[in-house]
Amino acid sequence: MISQHFIAVSGSDIFQWAWKLMLLVFVIYIIRVLLDLRALKHAGNRKTARRVARGQGLDMAELARRLDIAERDLELFKPVYRSATIPKRRGGTRKLRIPDPPTRAMQRRILHRLLKRLQAHPAACGFEPGKSIVDNALPHVCQRVVIKLDVVDFFTNTTAPRVQRYFQWVGWNRPAAEWLAMATTDEGGLPQGAPTSPRLSNLVNFYMDVQLSKFAARRKGEYTRYADDITFSFPKDYPRRVRGVIQFARRILRSKGYELNGRKLRALRRHQQQRVTGLVVNDTANLPRRTRRWLRAVEHRRRTGGQPTLSDDQLAGWQALRHMINTQRTG
Repeated sequence: MISQHFIAVSGSDIFQWAWKLMLLVFVIYIIRVLLDLRALKHAGNRKTARRVARGQGLDMAELARRLDIAERDLELFKPVYRSATIPKRRGGTRKLRIPDPPTRAMQRRILHRLLKRLQAHPAACGFEPGKSIVDNALPHVCQRVVIKLDVVDFFTNTTAPRVQRYFQWVGWNRPAAEWLAMATTDEGGLPQGAPTSPRLSNLVNFYMDVQLSKFAARRKGEYTRYADDITFSFPKDYPRRVRGVIQFARRILRSKGYELNGRKLRALRRHQQQRVTGLVVNDTANLPRRTRRWLRAVEHRRRTGGQPTLSDDQLAGWQALRHMINTQRTG
């Protein structure tokens, strides 16, 4: 009697668990479809969204049409690069991979005809039209703590497989996505020197920015990213929160193939000078006081006939930066 009752209950439980498992699998499938549709909605292409919903994708013929190039020429295209090194501002060197003229022309075509139509996350401020270091700094004004993180080898660690997955995510079928990844990556990642790399670094990291910005928002904080410079800020400060932010960011970044630069981790409090992309944000976004004084001295030397320390173009650049900061800060 007892064993029969146990068997009956166990059979019922197994049926319920099997039903729940099937339901879970179905829900996961629906969520993945919705994420694909959301991605394509953010790309601004409803026709492509309908194709993905039907399990299709944009093919090589469509890619050739959009790039205004013969499909045969796409198949024959192979990118060519040369290596170069430039000094970093704070020591060391940076390796560049410079595309040859035909490669650069193809990448510019991809940039203007495909990538510029897609949208990056609002928190991505670097390399985005209409955005600047001021947009990256303003959200962090008057915060109790500013946490600055730096990503190691950001471009080269934005890998070719992730680039390909992104192109598939926005509607291209596998052959077209593979071709686009081949045309825009080198040595397994985004090459510094290619015109497509800055834009792709933002597009590919759309959902990384979603995860990090949601994490900050749930804690009433702010998040922005300017290329490889990541900034969080919060109106309240306690050590456990700072550690939690760094640990969470490290985990998310590692899931995307990145690593944090431990030497550049900073947690800046109100009693310190809080700088974000070169601007001081303790009370308002502005150039550092020393830089403002230096610029006024340069202008005074010019007016009084002294020996100029900057060329006309250099001085105009600094004045334009100051004007942009003042305009956006008060606008």
